Amino acid sequence: MNTTFTGLLLNLQKQYNKVNELQDVTKQMAECLQRNDLYSFRLLMKMRTDVMLELDDIDFAREDLLHSLPENEQKIARGVMAKEVEENVLISSDLQRVHDIYKKIKRNLQTTIQLDKAINLKIGGNNSFYKNNR
Repeated sequence: MNTTFTGLLLNLQKQYNKVNELQDVTKQMAECLQRNDLYSFRLLMKMRTDVMLELDDIDFAREDLLHSLPENEQKIARGVMAKEVEENVLISSDLQRVHDIYKKIKRNLQTTIQLDKAINLKIGGNNSFYKNNR
């Protein structure tokens, strides 16, 4: 494995694991609402907040990591995390893994956001942030 992108790959894997944890906690929150279990819901909300703070730390660490790379490698790394990699562009297997994990993270976050919207609409009703922003 190319050591240049090893740290980035490890960072993204850590983020992927935390995003899965966030998604799981969000699902549990939705289940609590269905059971009208507000006590458990509040506990899960605290857990979810902690996971979100950990995700922020992972994001900051990735930015530090990217800034430590030479400019050309930084551009390449940001490129594989910013958009679809064109099929005709040859990238290393390490960068392909970075891209694949990044796509998985984005998909899982989209699912979590949809769950969050449903929870927010149920709790907030007409005062929900999402009520007017659909």
